[in-house]
Amino acid sequence: MNKKIILIILCTVFTSVLMAQKHNIVNASIALKNENYSDAKKYIDEAYSNESTSNSAKMWNYRAPIYLQIAIKDSELDNDAILKATEAHIKCLQEDKKGRVIVRKWTNKEDIISGVVNCAYKLFNLAIEEFNAANYERAIKLYTAIFDIIPFDEENQLKRGNISKETILFNSFFASKKMNDNVKSKDLLQQLIDMNFNEPAIYIHMSNIFIEEGNTDQAINYLNLGRDMFEDDQSLINTEINLYIQLGRTTELIAKLSEAIELDPENDLLYFNRATMYDQKGDFVNAENDYLISLELNKSSFGANYNLGALYFNAGVETNNKANNTSNNTTYKKLKSQADNSFSKALPFLEMAFDLDNKDKNTLLSLKQLYYLNGDYKKSELMKQYLADL
Repeated sequence: MNKKIILIILCTVFTSVLMAQKHNIVNASIALKNENYSDAKKYIDEAYSNESTSNSAKMWNYRAPIYLQIAIKDSELDNDAILKATEAHIKCLQEDKKGRVIVRKWTNKEDIISGVVNCAYKLFNLAIEEFNAANYERAIKLYTAIFDIIPFDEENQLKRGNISKETILFNSFFASKKMNDNVKSKDLLQQLIDMNFNEPAIYIHMSNIFIEEGNTDQAINYLNLGRDMFEDDQSLINTEINLYIQLGRTTELIAKLSEAIELDPENDLLYFNRATMYDQKGDFVNAENDYLISLELNKSSFGANYNLGALYFNAGVETNNKANNTSNNTTYKKLKSQADNSFSKALPFLEMAFDLDNKDKNTLLSLKQLYYLNGDYKKSELMKQYLADL
């Protein structure tokens, strides 16, 4: 008799608890309908936390829209509302091995898909906000949550809104870059490369990371991969040129610059860079020719004016030294004439460089010496004064 009484009491208690939790779900649905999101959250959280209703179809079906509305209209109630809404919507879309819906009831599949797509848009926008607020780790977390939604977007609504795996990975990369997380950054970029993402910048970013790490071979390798994919892309070409300049690989760089000039023959900087490489190699004729072309395209280039002036000036100094070291009067006169001619050629370009930047020390030193050699001592002293004022 006592055992029966105890059993009846236990059953009564269990039934009461179950009814209470079901009542929480009902109260949550009523609060949602009345747009009382604070109460809706309280009731649905109680149902979610209780073992008897934690996997209830009805609980998940109400938890999904409750947390989505909180994320959209009252996010201060729960900072993770959008993540909880995403979890609940996906739960309502999951199927068992036989293709049967696990927990969705009372709610049309189309409504759940609409809800989960809205979750993705909200996640994406919040991730951008977090990035702009310098909360980079949080931004990556929000971006990553969208990956679980994409398989359910059967009509490609997200892709039409420019939300795809590629854009999520690319945006996540920028967040990881801000965190100086090279390991994460390389992983994200490699995924994009493996997906043949149509963006040349991913190869530049990957190359730059390897440069930071001192691995120039890999840096060059990724630029080559990028050039194979986007052979005419100017940003890749320029990055490659700058890397070869840093490495001092002039012969290879001249070839790269020549390729770039074929694609962009009006780019004065390309001629200037190639002229500089010829200059470093001691190829006077080609250096002079490229500096002149660069100046035809951009007369106000300080670099091209100064470098061409310096090219003539240095040639004049070298020839002048040869003249001073010869005992043959005929040879001396010939070399002296050549030196004077070089100095004359140098002057207008160095003066233009001075007009463009009258505080450049190298220009002032060159002009001071050049005016002195020409016997223009007044201007030489003026350059000396400019140097003193630096």
